[in-house]
Amino acid sequence: MYRIFFVTIGLVFGLLGSSTLPAQIFSAGSDSAAAGGSMNITATLDNSGSGGAVQGWSFGMCHDSSIGSVSLVHNEDSDGVDFNQSSIFPGGWTQGVVICFTGCNPIPEGQTLTMSSADYDIDTAANPGNYPVQFCNSLGSPVVTTVAVIGGASLVPTQNAGNMEVIDIPGPTITYVASDTTAAYNPDDGVSGFSVDLQVFETDNSALGAPFPNTTQGFSMGLGHDSTLLEATSVSLAGPVAALDGGNGPSFAESSIYTDGITIGCVYSFIGAETISYAAQETVAEVSYSTVAGTLTGDTDGAATSLSWTNGLGAPNVTNVMVVGGGSIAAETQDATITLVAASVTAYLRSDANADGRIDVADAIWMLSDLFLGGVHLDCEAASDSNADGAYDVADPTFVIQFQFLEGSAPPAPYPDCGTTPGQEAADCFDYPICL
Repeated sequence: MYRIFFVTIGLVFGLLGSSTLPAQIFSAGSDSAAAGGSMNITATLDNSGSGGAVQGWSFGMCHDSSIGSVSLVHNEDSDGVDFNQSSIFPGGWTQGVVICFTGCNPIPEGQTLTMSSADYDIDTAANPGNYPVQFCNSLGSPVVTTVAVIGGASLVPTQNAGNMEVIDIPGPTITYVASDTTAAYNPDDGVSGFSVDLQVFETDNSALGAPFPNTTQGFSMGLGHDSTLLEATSVSLAGPVAALDGGNGPSFAESSIYTDGITIGCVYSFIGAETISYAAQETVAEVSYSTVAGTLTGDTDGAATSLSWTNGLGAPNVTNVMVVGGGSIAAETQDATITLVAASVTAYLRSDANADGRIDVADAIWMLSDLFLGGVHLDCEAASDSNADGAYDVADPTFVIQFQFLEGSAPPAPYPDCGTTPGQEAADCFDYPICL
């Protein structure tokens, strides 16, 4: 009776032991590549359990042979062992390893290592998708089985499959950007003028197997606006486009202004002699706008509107496309927000750059410090525009010096008293306290 009892207990422990997972874990790695590309899949051993030290192993690693083939097997952490044999087959690869013929230097419990890895060449006709790569017992003759050797015995490890992802190579991604702009207007007449940069950049998809940057041969653009609030007044090319042909510009460039938008068509060179790459964001054109007369007269609250890329302007319609390799690539687009801020026209005194009520050598020094030395900037560029040419630059302190010491011309109005000028906009002088 006691003998039967102990036999029964032994049978129970045997059954329990057979239901536990093996202590060794073989895992296949994952990688991705485009059709025609390459990837690398690893085979790792995790001897994290308490099953004993690993003296060697063998395995087969199988994949769908229709998506590619193994080109090379790397030893990884199995370099320097007594026996290491790898073989490549149409549907995968195998490895057999004996760490030490005399049982020395086994892989202890708790250690993880990369047994080996393989490079795969993905077929150019492989369809995008996910394909399993997994340990198997079907490669070789005789077949190589997936086992770990512990204490001279072969044990089947836990096996985790990996994934081979074949991805699409994206085409060039070109983005058109209209820059956000804030402009001031005088609520007395509602008049405001401003310009907006049109910019282009290409997204770097090289990590996905795509070439970058791509060379472009031309483009077309259409940008719409609210005709009840804005009107476009001019369109000009800029940046690398304007610099083509030694500064003469592209072989063909045509812009059109409509009541509700603008279009641009551009071919860099009819014979393909010049191209442009947009690895960095580049300004290719500048559009000037003004507010529609009377729309904002008396409005002190301000307004916001959008400039929106559109394929609906012109007859036939002009579309937002970039020419790459002779083909048209539809552009991604980023619209602009235009914020119009009410600001009354401010009186000022021309050439009095430091706003002290006098025009003298101190104003010339103030301008030079502001322009070139990071000095204090007065928020009234009209006052610093000494020669009234519409630009604040080195010519203005020169004008003051000539007026003060070399019998040069006196500053144009407003001078010698505070005042405003015809057509003055709020943005010309936001703040000038001595003329309040």
